Amino acid sequence: MLTLKGLIIREETRGESSKCIYALTEEQGVICIFVRSGMKSSKYSSTTQLYVYSELCLEEKTDAKGNVRYFLNSAEEDHMFYNLRLDVKKMSLAAYLCELLFYSRVETFDRSEVLRLALNTFYYINNGKRDIEYLKSVFEFRLLCETGFRPNLLACRECLAYESEKMYLNLYDETLECENCCQNPLDPLTIELDKKLLYIVRYIALTDFDKLFNLKISPRYQEQLTHFTERFVKYHFREQFDTLDFYRNF
Repeated sequence: MLTLKGLIIREETRGESSKCIYALTEEQGVICIFVRSGMKSSKYSSTTQLYVYSELCLEEKTDAKGNVRYFLNSAEEDHMFYNLRLDVKKMSLAAYLCELLFYSRVETFDRSEVLRLALNTFYYINNGKRDIEYLKSVFEFRLLCETGFRPNLLACRECLAYESEKMYLNLYDETLECENCCQNPLDPLTIELDKKLLYIVRYIALTDFDKLFNLKISPRYQEQLTHFTERFVKYHFREQFDTLDFYRNF
């Protein structure tokens, strides 16, 4: 038996009554777990539903090809994030964040930081004490930073200037250029950042988790931040997420 704690981020039906759940765990990243009769009412239905953080007791079985498969033996809820289910906008955002986690290949990076980011974000969405759009932006950008796509935000790559009135982030090589060194500011892979937006982006990418969700920004800069983080996600994932479109309807 293997016991892990995991956040349920995806469900898929298997046959008429069973399902597979995908759980984000600290030890192994995202793993697939087969739940017998999981689509029917059972004592584990609440602990294996989306957005629940549960302690999962698993049976490990190896198939003929040497692949390890996990089967749920028992589960105990750690945190439900119940309020997500009472607000369609919160629930649609949670669905989008889970989709990002599913496509992020977490198993190859520091899973503890990604799990911490996910749980903290869900906590703040659930209790409603932070701006929901800011939470979305923080999650999008910090998730990619933690999974290998943190850009070099310290200084201009040419002259090493810490800041200028305008700085430009090149998505292709993930480096900054100041307005004097940037050769092509209109390049479609270049994002313009003024001093304030650069400060916000640096804060999200580099600050400690204890302070990550404490920044307050104006609606004007939130709009710019939203544009920045969604562009950053779209470039690196090469995906069009239906869950994001659904979230935008509310």
